[in-house]
Amino acid sequence: MKKIFFVLIILLSVKSLSQEQLNLGVNGGITIGNLEPVSTAAFGVDANYLFEIFEGLSVGPSLNFIYFLTDEVDGVKRDALMYLPIGGAVRFQAIDEKFYVGADFGFAVGIAPEGDNGGVFFKPLLGYKVNDNIKLNLFYSGVKKKLPTYGYTGLGLVFDVFGGSNRYSF
Repeated sequence: MKKIFFVLIILLSVKSLSQEQLNLGVNGGITIGNLEPVSTAAFGVDANYLFEIFEGLSVGPSLNFIYFLTDEVDGVKRDALMYLPIGGAVRFQAIDEKFYVGADFGFAVGIAPEGDNGGVFFKPLLGYKVNDNIKLNLFYSGVKKKLPTYGYTGLGLVFDVFGGSNRYSF
């Protein structure tokens, strides 16, 4: 119980010293690399909770879901590939506050097909802030397995729940 109380105090202290962002997004794109013969498209959803460390730099936890659509090859249709990447996110804001670069990274837990052990997840991105609530980003999302890398490149739409204001803070 003391450990939980200690962690809560640290989290509340960090929250009081920083501005936070809760980002929810959807994305889609085309597969590249090792998956091209069996998949042509992928889509995903993602969420991250970012804390501003200092002006222009935000970090925090992230959770993603990736679904690779599979095609029929030689009369055989493979099961869809699904991953649940869990990790962290970092964002660097440009001086003009419209553009940003960032990355999500962590471990992608294999959901399907059964027996997939997952792999290392990475997602570098370049983003544009449309307004206080909406952002667009170009990205490459990859799951590095022992031998192949499953990846796709695409476009994402991100919604900032707090919208740059503190009116939704708790």
